[in-house]
Amino acid sequence: DDLTQVATIGLIKSVDRFDPDRGVEFSTYATPTVVGEIKRHFRDKGWAVRVPRRLQELRLALTTATAELSQLHGRSPTVHELAEKLSISEEEVLEGLESANAYSTLSLDVPDTD
Repeated sequence: DDLTQVATIGLIKSVDRFDPDRGVEFSTYATPTVVGEIKRHFRDKGWAVRVPRRLQELRLALTTATAELSQLHGRSPTVHELAEKLSISEEEVLEGLESANAYSTLSLDVPDTD
């Protein structure tokens, strides 16, 4: 239900902003707007508590760096290695790792119990 509402909001925004004089089909214009609204919904609602964007981005960078370093060394990287890879302090690495605990995702395949 939430995704339907979010997509509908994106569609309404598309209708309001669409300019037929530009020679672009409505579906071509509307699709990125609807997808953007859905992505924004997941970005904003995927966190159990409000985490600053800086920490959300740090979490993503840590995930990427962890995967790269794990592949390179054949083991999980240390905090020091992550800090060195991202050119940040070890304290910032720990803060980013802790912020990941506030993130929760739900599978779209799990039946709704409501």
